[in-house]
Parts: sequence; structure tokens; C-alpha cells
Amino acid sequence: MQIEIEGRHKNTLLHREEINFEILGVKTTPSRMEIRKALAGQLGVSGELVMIDEIDHEFGSTRVVGFAKKYDSVEELKKIESTHMRKRHGDVDAKVEAKPAIEGKGE
Repeated sequence: MQIEIEGRHKNTLLHREEINFEILGVKTTPSRMEIRKALAGQLGVSGELVMIDEIDHEFGSTRVVGFAKKYDSVEELKKIESTHMRKRHGDVDAKVEAKPAIEGKGE
């Protein structure tokens, strides 16, 4: 799988780089983990610093476009990214907090 980077934008306020990418010649949509690993290798960083935000593959097309974010550090990623997105990318530390039961409900 060859990823072409179409655009990059450095967001200094959020300590990350925002990346628009394109993958050509695929028949099925690659998984987030496959794209994350390939993109991290191309950028020369660890896979845990890359978050795939959006993947778009039109029916019948061999072109996939997407949007990813590369953070400067894991700490910045954990401060900014939502828990469900971190969990979707395999972060074992991302735990969804259970809501407390409401007392007296159903009486």
C-alpha cells in the first residue's frame, strides 16, 4: 500500500501536524491500523503518535482519501484526543467511564 501525502499543516497550538493523504489502487478499504502503520513509517515516527481521523472510499473506486493527525508526543495526544478515538486506535489506557446509576429511578 503506497500512501501519497497531499497536504500537511503544522498546528502549533495543538502540538500536532494535520495530514491529508491519498491511497491509490486498492480494491477494499484498508483498516485504520494498516493505514496508521504505513503512514507512521512514511513519516518516520512511532505508530502511537498517529491518529487516523477520516477515511473515505467511494463505492467502485480504487482511490481512498483521508485525514490523519501526527502528534509531537503521546502526552499531547492523550490530552487532546477523545477517549473513543483513542480506544478505536487500540489505546489500552482509554477506558470509558461508567455513568453512575440514578437512585430512585423506576419507583
